[in-house]
Amino acid sequence: VAEHFKQIIRCPVCLKDLEEPMQLKCGYVCCLQCLNALQKEPDGEGLLCRFCSVVSQKKDIKPKYKLRAQVSIIKELEPKLKSILTTNPKIRKFQVHMTLDVDTANNYLIISEDLRSFRSQDFSQNRKEQAERFHIALCVLDAPCFTSGRHYWEVDVGTSEVWDVGICKESERSLPPAVCLTPLWVSPQLHRVGIFLDVGMRSISFYNVSDGCHICTFNKISVSEPWRPIFAHKRGTQEDQTFLSICSVINPASASAPIYSRESK
Repeated sequence: VAEHFKQIIRCPVCLKDLEEPMQLKCGYVCCLQCLNALQKEPDGEGLLCRFCSVVSQKKDIKPKYKLRAQVSIIKELEPKLKSILTTNPKIRKFQVHMTLDVDTANNYLIISEDLRSFRSQDFSQNRKEQAERFHIALCVLDAPCFTSGRHYWEVDVGTSEVWDVGICKESERSLPPAVCLTPLWVSPQLHRVGIFLDVGMRSISFYNVSDGCHICTFNKISVSEPWRPIFAHKRGTQEDQTFLSICSVINPASASAPIYSRESK
């Protein structure tokens, strides 16, 4: 969210916060001083937009007073936004111990012996047929079923380019992945994800563990049935041998005990 606001007030020419923002005829906005960096039309004084063919004459270029005011407000609020949208270290006391449920794993996933890491591959595993197993989506569920309380876990995604983490309803295990998963595009520098599920508040939040920044939050999640952590992985290239791993509990003595539903093993 904070980065979104920064993009709004960033000049596309100097890549700094807008100073005296000016708008061309086509709607392109940059700093007043950055107008000098724009190309001029051949044999004329009009300015050329970097992204379209519209020529702006001097009379077409207007100051953006409202945007100037917004820049000032966002710059003033930026420290507060960073503070609000940063991981609260206290949520780690809700960290839970997890192990992958092999009976749900797609047969094209390799599961480690300690049941805490996995990755996709090109050939199928010869596993026992299970009704709860994913057959289409390259997914695996974790053992706990969450029906109440607050729960936190971390996943090391390494350098993998295509992966999914989150929660899944028991009833959605056999549905197509497009129904179960909401796609988000994140920075390739994101290597470790923190997930905080608050069933009472009906929300799940995702954090970049490396810098503590908030990624996104989904609110008003259903509490009509148990939730289970879900993980998915698809290799971006044939050379990608990266495993996704559930991170160890930082303080084992304070780890929350998983809550299992009657149907769980």
